Amino acid sequence: MQFTKETYSVRAAAYIRSLIRDGKLQPGQPVREAQLSETLSISRAPVREALLILAHQGLVSFEPQKGKYVRSMSAREILDSYAVAGILEGAAVAQSLPLWTDRERAAFDAVVRRLDEEVNDDVSPDALAEIDESFHMTLLSACDNERLVDLARTSCSSLAKFLYYTYWRTLFTPRDFRDRHDRIVEAVHSGDPVRIETTLRRHYEEVGHRLSERVRQAFPAEKS
Repeated sequence: MQFTKETYSVRAAAYIRSLIRDGKLQPGQPVREAQLSETLSISRAPVREALLILAHQGLVSFEPQKGKYVRSMSAREILDSYAVAGILEGAAVAQSLPLWTDRERAAFDAVVRRLDEEVNDDVSPDALAEIDESFHMTLLSACDNERLVDLARTSCSSLAKFLYYTYWRTLFTPRDFRDRHDRIVEAVHSGDPVRIETTLRRHYEEVGHRLSERVRQAFPAEKS
């Protein structure tokens, strides 16, 4: 694999991210600079820079005795992070609903149509993940509290979803996925801020419970 000089570290970071997302580098596993350098046919310096980028994103950790490794999260951390994400997104959507213009309503209608047209028994998990991301980003699009949006979208729940994506993608059937998002659509159409907050909070809590349990089973040494 050959890279241009200007993009060595950025592309190396993207490659390592893909290994993590695909489950080829599991949480807790060491990240070996020399091996990556050989695989990518580049020097170790840009690989080291790439790992610094990923460390800043929360995907890679450093410890003096342990070296560099893919970050892991305990079942409790996953559960708590999803609970927080539900609270933040629920508050952001509920308070910004009066700010929706025709543009936000049209964007939301479009993503709802995608749910109706694309989510079926043949849809791929990766397509569901992309629809899920579009759906929740659209919900937050009118919120004028940038700090709240940033916290909602960069909470540890996003990190948990990425680190444990191979488990996340099997948590719900396409029918479950659609039904769960339909409940959010109904809450948004009701215009009731309390219902919106409650629905989103429960939506995230359910994911947190399922993912934390799956991680607890797969990584029994990290039960707490």
